[in-house]
Amino acid sequence: MLSLILKPLLKNSNQTLEDINLPPDTEISLSLIESGCIFVSLNKKAALIIKSSLDEIKLLKNINRITLNFELIERPEFPSLGMHLEINTVSNASFKFEYFFSTESMEEIDLLNKLKDQNYFDILFFNTQIEYSKTIELTEEEKSELNSLINKATK
Repeated sequence: MLSLILKPLLKNSNQTLEDINLPPDTEISLSLIESGCIFVSLNKKAALIIKSSLDEIKLLKNINRITLNFELIERPEFPSLGMHLEINTVSNASFKFEYFFSTESMEEIDLLNKLKDQNYFDILFFNTQIEYSKTIELTEEEKSELNSLINKATK
């Protein structure tokens, strides 16, 4: 009962997420990469999972600034919408991650639509399990830009 009361209060805090069970296909995908990121749908919301070493995850816990940029890539061989994420830490370390949503995949378009409709999304830092999470607020400007790019991509 106490966890039901505290969960909404902890939504915007940093927390360890031992209670989240990743879908089996997500766990398989994560086992195939040494480091990188993937977007998934968790609890009907878009979430970013960053797989990294434990040492990098320790550095990433001390986030100073996060920059998000989106771009529409209109190439016939791989039409996609790219999300570029730069994380700067208190110790001045900089980490860059990119994820490309295939605009030919309905599953990926659904993830993009979930993301643009959310006020925040979670980043889950993963090594062999979820080590840490951070909730990131999406600005109205970022959501508007994302919406515009999704509309262009799906026409």
